[in-house]
Amino acid sequence: MAVNGQNYLDLFKLDYATTAQNKFDSSEASTSLNEVNGSLIIPFPVNDKFAVLSGVTYEMTAASFNPDRKQETLTGLTLKLGANIKHNTKWSGTYLLLPKISSDLKKVSGQDFQLGAAVLIKCTKSDHLNYKFGLYANRALLGPLIVPIFGLYYFNSNNKFEVKILIPLHADFNYSITEHIRTGLNAKGQLRTYNLNTPIGDENSRYAARATNDIYSYFQYGLDNRIIIQLVVGRSIGRTYRTFDEEVSFAVPLAYFEDNPVKLNIDFENSWLFKIAAFYRLKL
Repeated sequence: MAVNGQNYLDLFKLDYATTAQNKFDSSEASTSLNEVNGSLIIPFPVNDKFAVLSGVTYEMTAASFNPDRKQETLTGLTLKLGANIKHNTKWSGTYLLLPKISSDLKKVSGQDFQLGAAVLIKCTKSDHLNYKFGLYANRALLGPLIVPIFGLYYFNSNNKFEVKILIPLHADFNYSITEHIRTGLNAKGQLRTYNLNTPIGDENSRYAARATNDIYSYFQYGLDNRIIIQLVVGRSIGRTYRTFDEEVSFAVPLAYFEDNPVKLNIDFENSWLFKIAAFYRLKL
């Protein structure tokens, strides 16, 4: 989900992130961890109050999730279907249905499909400030996932300083050095689950629960303010890719409410990450 209420829309985003040596907790073993993320959103304006939204999100992670096992690849492919409605001069809403395939793609079965939905309401206070609140829900493999969302968007009158917050998903603070160059700080949290179709030993119904909490700084260059390039250096804090064969009762990002499911692997240590990202930006 990527609707912030700013005066631009990132129609296309693509990034590649890597941690060359991600150590396992209490172990000398390590693994490389590589991630590719892409997003495309296509709005179809019907009139000045209603727009149909469509798009797709792609996520791929490749790593070994236990010291004694070979590398596995997790893939998420989400379809975005919904609408943006301007209810009046102050209130507007974005409503999305989010069906997805989330697995290692060794084969595709019913366990690989998830269905989510999101509602995000925006309250416009001024040309420079708006607030947001909403809810994301998904029937993930670990159990029901419910995420309340609160946020704000602000930029000052000369567009030098910009704040984008959508708790608990992300927070971004950036400052314009020149017309084409910005620098910023960003924090991002995610919780995803992936079906693992390849059994190992007596683990016949495995799935991976990915929980990330990344903090990073970035340098951004804009070509005609349409094509944006970011170079990123950051730190993962509490990043886990845990595998289970049991559901938990309830979950929110970075937290599980468990019925004592047995974790089947070892967590990662905190680590550095490096990323390059590209955007195609449409001014509104």
